[in-house]
Amino acid sequence: MNKISIIIPIYNVENYLPQCLDSVLNQSHQNVEIILINDGSTDSSAHICDEFARRDGRIQVMHQQNAGVAVARNAGLQKATGDFISFVDADDLLHPEFYTKLLGSLQKHHADIVECGFLRFANDEDLPTQETQMKGSEKTYATEKALELLIREEIKQMPCNKLFTAQVNKGILFPPGRKHEDDFWAYLIVGNAKKIVVRDEVLYFYRQHIESNMGRKYNVTRLEGLLAIEQRIAYMRDHFPNLENAAAKTFCLGALWHYQQLHKNKEIDPDKSLRKNIIHRIKKYNKVEVFSKWKPKEIFWYQFFRWLPDECVKCRTYMNIGI
Repeated sequence: MNKISIIIPIYNVENYLPQCLDSVLNQSHQNVEIILINDGSTDSSAHICDEFARRDGRIQVMHQQNAGVAVARNAGLQKATGDFISFVDADDLLHPEFYTKLLGSLQKHHADIVECGFLRFANDEDLPTQETQMKGSEKTYATEKALELLIREEIKQMPCNKLFTAQVNKGILFPPGRKHEDDFWAYLIVGNAKKIVVRDEVLYFYRQHIESNMGRKYNVTRLEGLLAIEQRIAYMRDHFPNLENAAAKTFCLGALWHYQQLHKNKEIDPDKSLRKNIIHRIKKYNKVEVFSKWKPKEIFWYQFFRWLPDECVKCRTYMNIGI
């Protein structure tokens, strides 16, 4: 009972992996299986995985050819036997009470997913030197409200600051080959949950460094995130129609931000084909019913963007909006 399967994809993280694994092994909740998926690392990460497995019988190591984090996580899900599922990135760190507190919230509220706060850090010096002073207050949400908060990014799309029941994960996999796999996956898993708990404590520490996709300068792979929130509109239309307008607004205003980044980094899109594609995609939402719950300034920016995209982004840049 209460066994947690911890799935950790690993690729060339030799400098951070031992510290990550120590934070997992030193959890106050000890009934865990730790599934390490070495995704074709070319540094010493594979050796580190095998060494930790020799030292602790709760660790299983899977070695595979490099196929990306989505495939690695899916492989871990296939292997998992726990009552609960957790995903950890191999360069991140956990608070020692991460699983004890999140599991307590799940059981207390009979929920399917619990999320905690997280702290971004670049160096160990950025980590807090003492216990967080938060009281650990909790809020619970039914499915539709949780999806609304996900669309508004008040519930985060990242899987790693959460604990899930094994049941809520059944049949939902990460899309192979995607750079922004979380964005395609998050709304499906939240939509599959009956109750979600949000704790205000910071219990997960997310290392952000230059090698990460989000840590780099804007690049074309970021457009996959835009595709994910566009696909989310159809999901809401089919399953939660009250949220279709909110999903469409997030896509259109997100498209404006991406267009602005491409305009600023013209070398990425020298023939403007990517920007023209964005304009083509947002025009389908120029409908009165789509705007019914938008604020007037949101409608203004959408229409300005639809008709005069370059002038719109120049104006927003001048006003220091979306930079």
